[in-house]
Amino acid sequence: MKNTYFISDIHLSFNDGEMEQKKRINLHGFLDFIQRDAKELFILGDLFDFWFEWYHVIPKYWFPVLHHFKKLIDSGITINLIKGNHDFYPGKYLQKEVGIQCHDESHIFSIGNKKFFISHGDGLAKKDRGYRILKKIIRNPLSIFFYKTFISADLGIKLAKWTAHSNRTLIGKKKNYWSEEYFQFARDKFEEGFDYVILGHLHVPTIRKEKDHIYVNCGDWISEFSYALYDTHTLSLNHWNQ
Repeated sequence: MKNTYFISDIHLSFNDGEMEQKKRINLHGFLDFIQRDAKELFILGDLFDFWFEWYHVIPKYWFPVLHHFKKLIDSGITINLIKGNHDFYPGKYLQKEVGIQCHDESHIFSIGNKKFFISHGDGLAKKDRGYRILKKIIRNPLSIFFYKTFISADLGIKLAKWTAHSNRTLIGKKKNYWSEEYFQFARDKFEEGFDYVILGHLHVPTIRKEKDHIYVNCGDWISEFSYALYDTHTLSLNHWNQ
């Protein structure tokens, strides 16, 4: 059986600067690497700094990366996207034209006799009350309908550029503050019968073991370039350093 890979928080940006180019080169290299032995790739949210599909418009910025995903899918590798707080509205284009399987909030599956719970992780911290309230508003179908119908694509992306920057700054300030709460969430899932819990959102690559259970936070592809790998025997946390 082939390997299963997990990455999170790539935050493909609107800009085309040196750091963004490094990120994309590393990502393309990683995707070429996993084509040799991957069965499935899970992207645990925030693939983009912002993604929203209007009725007839999609963001133009990331065609080369999406084309790379398409090639992997055509080669027989399944690619899944768990919706993150920046992947605001993945729609028909990602699923029908690219072939990415999109999932809301979290996803449960098994490989052999091991049971996985995976999620982006935004809103899990009970102390993050402000965002938990905001998430209910922005994920509301009426809010999405309003944004899709009455906000032009150009204006929508301008708003997104500002909110993406401010949101990432907030996460940077609180990521270590929430780490223990995320691990406690994983421990609760262990009690429910899950063997492995894999999350993102915090941008902090983490692996913690408790008896036969493992919690992993995938980190990010902004500075850490980290990923999780399940080879049908072991769940590990690794760094891409090409």
